[in-house]
Amino acid sequence: MANYTALCPGTTPTEAQLQDMSRRPVAFVLAEPATAVTTGDSKLGIVIPPELNGYNLVRVLASVATVSSSGTPTYQIRKATQAVDMLTTKITIDANEPTSLTAATPPVIDTANDDVASGDLIYIDKDVAGTGEKGDIVICVFQLP
Repeated sequence: MANYTALCPGTTPTEAQLQDMSRRPVAFVLAEPATAVTTGDSKLGIVIPPELNGYNLVRVLASVATVSSSGTPTYQIRKATQAVDMLTTKITIDANEPTSLTAATPPVIDTANDDVASGDLIYIDKDVAGTGEKGDIVICVFQLP
């Protein structure tokens, strides 16, 4: 709270503001905007740094630079260190939509596998490619529990 007060003198943060301050988004840029990404495991990954030790995955979303004319681009977040999927319902982007924010079926995080620790290997798997879609980005948001 001291850092928040230093940035915003004369204010006291709400619980919601403090929670928002602990969120850490991580973007996985799978391809530049003009490039199609084929299906397969481990399209891109990261090693969880010590700064995210003990955080939980709390939100996921995806976008494409060129929308799919048919088909539903689909992504899974996989914690390779424990060989578990972090989503019980995968991220999807509906045809003719640029993001997963309006997907007919929203992603669901597996709360039994949402925590990360220093050194965990997190990968993005692309399970379904849409027709003509390009420039895939997946964003994972981590937060202290």
